[in-house]
Order: sequence, then C-alpha cells, then structure tokens
Amino acid sequence: MGPDEDTSRSAESRHATIASFDKGLRILEHIVHAEAPVRQYEIASRFDMDKSSVLRFLNTLSQLGLVERDPTHKTYRPGATLSIWASHLRASNLLVTRARPFLRSLALKTGQTAHLAVLRDDGVVLLEVMPSGHAVSVRQTPGDWEPLYCSSVGKAILALLPPAEQQLAISRIKFRELTPNTLSAPYMLRAELQSVLTERVAFDDAENNPEVSCIGAPVVDRYGYPVASLGISFLNSQYPKGPRVLRGFIDEVKASAEALGAALMQATLD
Repeated sequence: MGPDEDTSRSAESRHATIASFDKGLRILEHIVHAEAPVRQYEIASRFDMDKSSVLRFLNTLSQLGLVERDPTHKTYRPGATLSIWASHLRASNLLVTRARPFLRSLALKTGQTAHLAVLRDDGVVLLEVMPSGHAVSVRQTPGDWEPLYCSSVGKAILALLPPAEQQLAISRIKFRELTPNTLSAPYMLRAELQSVLTERVAFDDAENNPEVSCIGAPVVDRYGYPVASLGISFLNSQYPKGPRVLRGFIDEVKASAEALGAALMQATLD
C-alpha cells in the first residue's frame, strides 16, 4: 500500500458516515419541525423510502421516546425524551450563565484558571473555563472530562452525593494510577471523601497530572445536593508545597462556590 493510498483511505475515514443513522436523524428532524403530527406515508414520500423501512425507523425512535405515536390518528409527533434533553440543556446554560461572574472573579483573585464542572456518568465535565490571563497557567477548555476519583471538582461532587448514589458511582470507577499520588483503591477514596464532606473543599494533589494540582468545592442546591463544583487549577512548579497549604486559594474557592450556590437558589425563587 503506497502513501497516496494511505492518505486517500484516511481522508475517507474522516468523512465516513452511518447512512441509516443519518436517515433516522433526518426523519426525527422532519417530525420536530413539522407544523402538525406526521403520517408514515408522508415520511416515506418525502425521503423516497418504502413504508416498511419508515416503520422500522419510527418504531426505533418511539422505543427511545424520541417520537410518540397517536394510535387513533396514526400520526407521529416529538416525544418526551426530547423535552428531557432540552430541559437539561437549558439547565446547563443557566448554570453557566450564573457561574461566569463567579468564575471571572475567582480567576482574577487567585491568578489561576477557574472552572465549573458537573457530574457526567463516571466522571465530571467542565462546562465553563475562565483563563487566568497569565502567560504561565493551566490550559483547559469547556468539554474537558475529568475522573471522579482524582480530580478536585470530581471529589467535591462525589463527597456530597446521597450514600446510595455515591456507592453506585464509586462501584463504576476503574481506578488507574495516573501518577504516584493517585488514589488507587475505593477505600482510599472513601477516606478522603469524608474529609471533603466535613471541610467542603477537595484537592487534586498532582493525582491526575504530575505537573498540575487543583482545589475544588461543591455547589449545592437548597436540599444540599451537589449540582456542580467550582475550582481552580495551577502548575505545581509555582506552589511546590502542594494545594493543601494554600489557605488563601482554599478560602476563595469555597467562598465562590457558596456564593454561586446562593445565587442559584435565589434564581429558583425569583
């Protein structure tokens, strides 16, 4: 196989699509944008498909809750799952909007990169990142994924989860020693979570990246549930004694998380 053939196949793989998946999404999009519930034969006509193929797509979308069938009129309309997805998206957007002033202030006061994280499956995802503005700082971007067991923002959420939910989350973790400091077993993590629960602050002491440490704190709702976490990341070379002795940073992170939580609670009352 020559280099030209390698390049050609690589280009093809980048642009490869799953035809059936694409067609299913197009059918779903058509139903969502339709001004009235849609019939099976209308979809077949629009997409030049036979009715049996259309029915298979519609049955799959129905099982996923993405469309709903009206048995009386034999029509299809958007399903409840779409509403759930939309509500989650609105909640995330609201959270980011409310958090930005606190992240900006935290980054300014500490001179470090600030970030907002939420629980996603067996880890946390950064919804928003506020760079410090300094030439030497940790580079992060929204959408970055962090492990629960070795990130400060992950531990901050995990520590405040209800016991059953926490136990389930820990059981799903695949512990890997990413650095010499990584917590490598459930009992080690549980011991640290007790401290996080008491102190309302969590640390990543070069556990995920040997060159980076973090300080995080939970953002809770009125029921004490951790809806998010807020934290900062910094290079170990700047603070070789580690994150646990940086009292000024710790206080700023905790205060910012508490203030954001209060602002979110007030927003739900308005």
